[in-house]
Order: sequence, then structure tokens, then C-alpha cells
Amino acid sequence: MSQEEQLKIMRLDILGNTEDNTKDEVFVNMLNNAKVVALNTLYPYNQEIQELPNNYRIINWQTRCAIELYKKIGTTNVQSYSENGLSVTFLTGLISTSLMNELIPKAGVPR
Repeated sequence: MSQEEQLKIMRLDILGNTEDNTKDEVFVNMLNNAKVVALNTLYPYNQEIQELPNNYRIINWQTRCAIELYKKIGTTNVQSYSENGLSVTFLTGLISTSLMNELIPKAGVPR
């Protein structure tokens, strides 16, 4: 999956239109942030690895993580919020636990 395909998925999910590229700069930034989260989780003791594996599952994860990061812009530190029956609670961490649990760190020899 190319970055353009990732952007189309983000446009459709967030903006409802695959042709609306007005937020692409922000979306690319969120994809880069998701990449760093994945690298830090998958390879916690190897800072030399700078690229994610090129397979559908990890690219799909990166896209879903970027969407989640985008949707949390401005509300990252919210722990609890309630208004007119709507309740929002974000637990600790930047990414949801269910999304983070999909990544399994790779073990290796410390350097």
C-alpha cells in the first residue's frame, strides 16, 4: 500500500471524500507520527531501524493509528469530559490500548 493509498483512506474516513486533499499535509504528519510509534514499539532497543516492514498489516496499522491521532488533535490530554449525555474519556497514552496491543515488540540482543 502506497502513501497515496493511505491518504485516500484517511480522506474517506475523516473528510468523507477521497478527492479532498486539503488536509494532506496534516495527514502525512500523522502517518509519520504513527510510524515513530510503531518503530518505538516494535524495535524498542534498536534505534538503527528507520523504516517499517513493507507489509499490508503494518501499513494498515499505521493508517488506522494516524486516523486515531488525527481525531485526538486538541484532546490528547482529556481524561474525562461529559456534556448533554456525551461522555469522553481517554486513558493514559497517545494511542488506544486495543491498537497498541496489535504490535508485538521484537526481541533482540541489547547493543
